[in-house]
Amino acid sequence: MHDLLEEMGKQIVIQESPNDASKRSRLWCYEDVDFVLTQKKETEATHSIVLHKVNMKTEGYRRDLSFSNMCKLKLLILGGLVAPILCDIPCTLKVLHWRGCPMETLSFTDQCYELVEIDLLGSKIVQLWDGKKVLKKLQHLNLSSCHKLKQTPDLSGAPNLKTLHLEHCYELNYIQPSLAHHKSLVELDLGQCKSLETLGDKLEMSSLETLDLNGCSSLRRLPEFGECMKQLSILILTDTGIEELPPTLGNLAGVSELDLTGCDKLTSLPFSLGCFFGLKELMIKSLTAWDDSDNPNIVGLLGSLSRLTSLSSLKLEGCFETSREEPTLYYDLGHLESLTDLDLSDNYFLKVPISIYKLPRLTRLNLDYCCYLKVLPELPSSLRELRARGCDSLVASNVNDVVSKACYGFAESSSQDREDVLQMLIHGKEIPAWFEHQEQDNGVSVSFPLNCPAPESIALSLCFLLQVIITSEYRDLEHVGCASKTFKISRKENPK
Repeated sequence: MHDLLEEMGKQIVIQESPNDASKRSRLWCYEDVDFVLTQKKETEATHSIVLHKVNMKTEGYRRDLSFSNMCKLKLLILGGLVAPILCDIPCTLKVLHWRGCPMETLSFTDQCYELVEIDLLGSKIVQLWDGKKVLKKLQHLNLSSCHKLKQTPDLSGAPNLKTLHLEHCYELNYIQPSLAHHKSLVELDLGQCKSLETLGDKLEMSSLETLDLNGCSSLRRLPEFGECMKQLSILILTDTGIEELPPTLGNLAGVSELDLTGCDKLTSLPFSLGCFFGLKELMIKSLTAWDDSDNPNIVGLLGSLSRLTSLSSLKLEGCFETSREEPTLYYDLGHLESLTDLDLSDNYFLKVPISIYKLPRLTRLNLDYCCYLKVLPELPSSLRELRARGCDSLVASNVNDVVSKACYGFAESSSQDREDVLQMLIHGKEIPAWFEHQEQDNGVSVSFPLNCPAPESIALSLCFLLQVIITSEYRDLEHVGCASKTFKISRKENPK
């Protein structure tokens, strides 16, 4: 249907001028575009040009692209097209898409442009433009995967820019100062800019909501944050090289998501995290400088969470790394009334040093690969998903008790008005004895007594003993599911 509509639309455009492509409003055919570009007369009819490499009979466009005679051109999309140069960009152009652009810079010669969106993903751009360009209507700029880009452009002439995407610009090493004081930018993505060492001394971007620095491995320090940056809600610092967080982090009062996963060089956290009253997601992983569960960093961190009543997701993966003894402190996080998701995977504690059962809304607990964990914690009745893969040290009797209590608690607390499921994936070697009907085949039959209650009020406990070896021939054997819900049961390594 989509192809039919597209063909119908093309026929309508062709009927605008069957014999003269320069009088049509839209051009998409290589021959038509070539014809119009070679005309010396000015044309007001052409409003959009869309050329994709896959629709061309030649490998590239033979001549320079000059649109000086198209005084009303608004849309220009060149998908993967190879041409010597793009010159004379019409000042009327509103949308420019040229993914894979072979040019090192764009030629902006007019004083003012109508551009709203520029997308040059995967291009060979080294410097987008030289000096200040007046682009008052520009809102979206995508330079992602421009691997040769050295610096950000001067954006002082684009005061209304909303989004700037620079992810995977591996050679980007200079941030033009105008960016640090931009007042309209909402989203800044610098993910995987591995050569970037600094963002400047201070950011004062009053409209910024998302700052993504994921994978900026050369970034050793963050800039100071101005008091005006209260709109920032998402701060992603995953796998950066930062060694400390600035004291002005507290100015980011609006942060709802903070990701510190893989910040291996970060030796401490400011206990001012408690100032993030609206924080909903906090992710921390592999802080190798932390010594054990009594380390003042983790004590201070967990203590600072007492004011984060909006926190719904907490990840402390690999943060209790070297503890081999019984924990001397247990942390009461019962004040986190909104917490629904807790990830404590890849930790080395013998017992979970957090009072899990006091979390009134917890629905998901992840203890995967806590290889020294001997006993499961007491679980709240609100829990609907427990993961404990790779917990090789678990005591079977404890697992049986905890699972049994959790199932009975779930049966009592679950709503009869809707389907509800409690799923647990736990390392073990046998099915607990209290599962009465056990078979080694692919199915099991259960007969309900005659005086059984209505089926909709019955709670069923099902247990499967899985021995899974993932090979290249059986890569789909990675999930097990019940009632349309699935568990991922493997990592890169082969579970057994």
